[in-house]
Amino acid sequence: MSNDTQKQESQEFQEKDNEAQKFSWTGLETPIKVNRTSHLGSNRKLLTNTKSTSTSPLLSSLRFHLRTLWLFTVSEHSTIVYPWTAFGIFSALAGPALTTNEAPVLWEILFRFPQTLLWMWMNILAFTISNQRLPNSVLEDSVNKPWRPLPSGRITQLQARRLLLAVLPATFFLNMSLGGFEVTLIALVLTWMYNDLGGADENYIVRNLINSCGLVSWSAGTTLVACGNSKYALNTMGYKWLAIEAAIIFTTLHVQDLRDQEGDRVRDRKTAPIVWGDAATRWTIAVPVMIWSLLCPMIWNLGVTGFLVPLLPGGTLAFRVMLLRTVAADKITWKLWGIWIASLFVLPLISSPSVLYALNSTRGDLRFPHVLTNSSFEQGLLF
Repeated sequence: MSNDTQKQESQEFQEKDNEAQKFSWTGLETPIKVNRTSHLGSNRKLLTNTKSTSTSPLLSSLRFHLRTLWLFTVSEHSTIVYPWTAFGIFSALAGPALTTNEAPVLWEILFRFPQTLLWMWMNILAFTISNQRLPNSVLEDSVNKPWRPLPSGRITQLQARRLLLAVLPATFFLNMSLGGFEVTLIALVLTWMYNDLGGADENYIVRNLINSCGLVSWSAGTTLVACGNSKYALNTMGYKWLAIEAAIIFTTLHVQDLRDQEGDRVRDRKTAPIVWGDAATRWTIAVPVMIWSLLCPMIWNLGVTGFLVPLLPGGTLAFRVMLLRTVAADKITWKLWGIWIASLFVLPLISSPSVLYALNSTRGDLRFPHVLTNSSFEQGLLF
């Protein structure tokens, strides 16, 4: 591409960005600094294929702000939003294995998938804005994730704070409508401890503990939403499964810190790889991953197929953690952790697929080789 073409594209992009920036989060015509070079790099193809017809300032502003919201959460989609949405759906479908719903209906629960996804996304949006608006987070992201809204200049810290003031009540009202309001309050307290009180920075044990409690609260919330506006509740087995989930997260979540070591050193964050060293930390991830991949199917008293579900992604995850040690590889490994954790979340449904049996019962005497009841689940528990 010639220099003249690049300059023309740069000018066109800057003109459109200037129009979008006139409509800031505060409603004032205040400029927002934009990293033009990074945007051109990621949007060069889009600019090449864009027609020369002008777009209304209001539409340009809307697109700009929607993309800003998306950039706040996109790095959490594959590792948090999708797996924890799946947790709610799988748990609701498992019926009496985890909830008070003795006869779950497949289509009713699947119909609530969009609500469950929206609930999870709104909660993660509140968390990410709260986290990314802080000065130390901007410093870290300028090294690890410069494309995020604040380090890239799409939004200022003041505007991020004002955006959070709008997102929090919106999240409250959504949770009052869809369910899971109480667990959201717990998650917001943990968010405050994690971000504003520095719980994520000073000690890796405290960091993992707050993370595990927060993610478990979201697990309970997505389950309640998937069950239908808190129509049903978690039973005793459901709470035991949440406790097991908390232990899984606490012992493996620091896999996320492998990719961010450079930025964490800049902000002096005491993560496990920085405190223990990279090599030792990898052992503390790979070994628990394999243990949980074997232990969870045993807890649910599953057969060979049930063991393969977490062992395949778990074995791949452990292999990558130990042998592939570049930053690029660690970013992929972190995403694979999301797949592995989702494979554990589906185990209750594999153990109690009565909802699928009910769906097919009209087609003949379809029998599943292994269906657990609550009593058989209790026998399978190791504690």
